[in-house]
Amino acid sequence: MARRGYVQLVNGFYTNDKVQELSRSGHMDAIGVFCMALTYCGDHLTDGFVPRRTMLFVIGATDEQLQALCDVEMLEEVEEGWIIHDYLKHNRSMEQVMHVRKKTADRVAKYRDSTDVTPLQSACNAVTSGQTPEHQNTRTQKKEKEEFHSSFPKEININDFEQAREKAHANGEIIKAYPDLDLPEAWNAFTARHYGETRTITDWTRQWKGWCQRRAKMSGIPPSKPHVHSWQCDHVLRQLGRTLETAQPDQTACQLADQLNKEHQ
Repeated sequence: MARRGYVQLVNGFYTNDKVQELSRSGHMDAIGVFCMALTYCGDHLTDGFVPRRTMLFVIGATDEQLQALCDVEMLEEVEEGWIIHDYLKHNRSMEQVMHVRKKTADRVAKYRDSTDVTPLQSACNAVTSGQTPEHQNTRTQKKEKEEFHSSFPKEININDFEQAREKAHANGEIIKAYPDLDLPEAWNAFTARHYGETRTITDWTRQWKGWCQRRAKMSGIPPSKPHVHSWQCDHVLRQLGRTLETAQPDQTACQLADQLNKEHQ
């Protein structure tokens, strides 16, 4: 499957003065041309440039539509085509995206190389370093607890989140809910979108799950089996601070289950 780029369309796009001006002047179709041009740039990593041939014969823009977009300064005509105004202000450059992809590829290669180490080689490395396998395991667990546990308030970058066990747990939940979702492709898009950002691991986990859910929905991928909340399901118990032993089918639990089911319809 081909690797695709992704662009950002801010939530307030429809309220933008330039968009509103096009709408009032009867050029709604020009807005569609702009969106198609935007996705072309994200797909081909052109940093906001759309060649003349692509604009006219692939996107199918008319002279009137292009002039309307230029009039409100959403496009700027250049010798070989058009430039989307402020593209790099809202989207990542080709250099940034390729940097993320290279780092991802390097991490995958490093991981594959590490899995080729035999138990005997691992034991030899431990002896060479003066540490027993038990000592190494203890240090690793301690490091994970200190750096990657969800209760740790430190903000980390997306590379560190990729190594966190919370991310692995989230992947398991996502795969279970959306088995047809291309998870590696979704991760590449996620890393490109959040390059350079830092968040707590709890926030990263929430963002990653939400990203995959929206991506599955936009791709028409239904969840394998929609979860039906009940007074004794894990979600209700966690929110009420209860356990299976203390679960009660009382009004509070039943109302919360109904509320959660409505929110996920």
